[in-house]
Amino acid sequence: MAAWLAFVAAPFGNEPSAAVHPQASASPGDSRSARALLDRYCVSCHNQRLKTAGLMLDTLDVNRVGEHADVWEKVVRKLRSGMMPPAGSPRPDTSVSLTFVSALEAWLDEAARARPRAGRTETFHRLNRIEYRNAVRDLLDVNVDVTSLLPADDASYGFDNIAGVLKLNQSLLENYLVAALKVAREAVGSPLPTPKSHEFRVPDELRQYEHLEGLPFGTRGGILVDYDFPQTGEYLIGVDLLCRVAGCDGSAGFADTHQLEVTIDGERVRVFTFEPHEHDDEEVVKGLKIRVPVNAGPRKVGAAFLKLPSVEEVESHRQRLLKPYHMNGNFMQQRWAIYQPFVDKLTITGPFNAIGPGDTPSRRRVFACRPARASDEGACAKKILSGLARRAFRRPVTDADVQRLMAFYTEGRSDGSFEAGIELAIRRLLVTPEFLFRIEVEPANLPADTNYRLNDIELASRLSFFLWSSIPDDELIDAAAGGRLKDTAEADRQVRRMLQDTRSRALVDNFVGQWLQTRNLEAHQPSVPLYPDFDDSLREAFHRETHLFVESVLREDRSVLDLLTANYTFVNERLALHYGIPNVKGSHFRRVTLEGAHRRGLLGHGSILTVTSRPNRTSPVLRGKWILENVLGTPPPSPPANVPPFPEQAEGSRTAVATVRDRMAQHRRNPACTTCHATIDPLGFALENFDAVGRWRELDESYNPIDASGVLPSGARFDSLAAFQTDLLRRPEQFAATVTEKLLTYALGRGLEPYDMPTVRRIVADAAPGQYKLSALILGITRSLPFVMRATDSASAIVSRP
Repeated sequence: MAAWLAFVAAPFGNEPSAAVHPQASASPGDSRSARALLDRYCVSCHNQRLKTAGLMLDTLDVNRVGEHADVWEKVVRKLRSGMMPPAGSPRPDTSVSLTFVSALEAWLDEAARARPRAGRTETFHRLNRIEYRNAVRDLLDVNVDVTSLLPADDASYGFDNIAGVLKLNQSLLENYLVAALKVAREAVGSPLPTPKSHEFRVPDELRQYEHLEGLPFGTRGGILVDYDFPQTGEYLIGVDLLCRVAGCDGSAGFADTHQLEVTIDGERVRVFTFEPHEHDDEEVVKGLKIRVPVNAGPRKVGAAFLKLPSVEEVESHRQRLLKPYHMNGNFMQQRWAIYQPFVDKLTITGPFNAIGPGDTPSRRRVFACRPARASDEGACAKKILSGLARRAFRRPVTDADVQRLMAFYTEGRSDGSFEAGIELAIRRLLVTPEFLFRIEVEPANLPADTNYRLNDIELASRLSFFLWSSIPDDELIDAAAGGRLKDTAEADRQVRRMLQDTRSRALVDNFVGQWLQTRNLEAHQPSVPLYPDFDDSLREAFHRETHLFVESVLREDRSVLDLLTANYTFVNERLALHYGIPNVKGSHFRRVTLEGAHRRGLLGHGSILTVTSRPNRTSPVLRGKWILENVLGTPPPSPPANVPPFPEQAEGSRTAVATVRDRMAQHRRNPACTTCHATIDPLGFALENFDAVGRWRELDESYNPIDASGVLPSGARFDSLAAFQTDLLRRPEQFAATVTEKLLTYALGRGLEPYDMPTVRRIVADAAPGQYKLSALILGITRSLPFVMRATDSASAIVSRP
């Protein structure tokens, strides 16, 4: 008891001191006090005999925490979150537990300062397909449809930019060769051997009664596509309509006159008029095609019906939010549910009578000079390829670099024109290892497992792929080539500049989309009978809301805590209707202040609430797991094998087990499920007032009152969503640490190790005085040891490498 009292009374703080640190001249009483706490509350489960969760604390020396940092970091994580000791077991007072964990963190941090470890990233880090797309865009001003050219990338640690899984095989190399051919041809504007046809379909679930953003005002539905016209010439634009009669290629027989408008870059090029007909089963509209001259370059091509206010009011009321295409999968219902014509697909074919590549953004980017005569071609080609290689390789280029590309230029020029030579050289450039890979080669003659600082060129690439998912721009390359990134003030200035650049949207799109799992929205399909108003318009609105919201936190330099507490969001009319927010009209998104607390922050976003639900119901398990992983930073273990299925409620059933909460209780009776679900489920119940597509409700699907009460892992109880949100932020540093861990993983392109945790704590502590601004966390990462340094290969790794 004396030892225990001595432990409680010890002045533990964030920084270690000789009075409390077992490794810094600690008195025997201090180590005995720490051991007394572990023996009383932890060792009964975590010992050599039981080995609960593979954790054994009975034999570890508290005086030497640095030797088993991996174990002690697990202890820190569990104690910080309040998950251990488990609910129902004896627990020390919260203040005592936090005092101990603070001291343990301090001991681990001091051990890390005594022997810092930068960690080792892969030598060859292949660009994932999003980075490849962005790199091509910033290098050549060509927008590539990577989904049609490159396969999806493998993911690890929650992200698809992890170097360890981004491998290159023969099949992928062939994909890159095909992509290089296509990109080089588009960049130079080479003539196509024959006219090509490209088809763009309207998604089956896209609502067609409302205006679509980007199309002219006063229209409804339709389609808008971004299309790169490869040459100046004539193009055939065709529009197919959704048929009311099986096998037809148009739509007719409607009681009103309808007009279909075709536009290029918002300018009208043709209006097709459909007059009423008496025999809708026989009469069809054909030949919705127009041949128009178009200048080469990127254009927006649209097709939409002019809105008829009187008809729209009747039809939108009749079907309100229902999808126009698939009504319960029944063709007869589909046939008679369609009261107006809808666009089905748009086709662009050409060019015909091409007259040249024109003055496109990509040609302006590529051709830095134009040879006036044949004798000038070599020098001009060298200038063009030197500039492109500098940006593609992310460094100053050598004569040898340029000569390798010039050899391909010469080959292409011998068989064709000057531009053909440049095209072949670009094809070669796009498949060079220095373009497809980020390469970090360690200096020679350094001992194994030694930290060394990255050179400025390598650091510039780390910065640009972290913040932009793309290659460095000229300003960043200049700073790196001049050795100025070693200066912390200059590096910070570059980071702030890059965050203000529009290219930093990639940080939101790629990092946030994977961290918050909103990318999964594309594949998520709620049950049509249960949620008939869920469609592509709502899916896209969910996605847009979350990304605009996180981007606002970044652009306005706000605290990451606002991600959980902000009283505003971004909606258009479609999303506002879904949320019940009044007085929002139109397809454009605008910022709105939220009334009440339940929609505040990310936990009120339909994107997250939908991807953490089952197609036919809410899922406290998925939602609780999401909170543990992405808010509390304590992911649960994977479920054991042969877990019994969740007792689903049969449609129309009136059994006593009706609510999801009741069925979860039944599921937890299985001993294999109890331990984890006791932690996961209560967190998910806090969000039970939101249905499977994020609408607020007071009753569940079976008309039972919603019970949103539960208990946090720390033991704190809540009786509503508002109380839950308050409890989550009682220790704001926990959420800040979770965001930092995710950002650091994404920035490094590798999973974090126990020796990285002191870095995370340092970044969070430094950001605390400013209320954990997102920019402070990002700057902390770009200044951190694992970001600016790298370890040489270890001897053990060399020996074990196959």
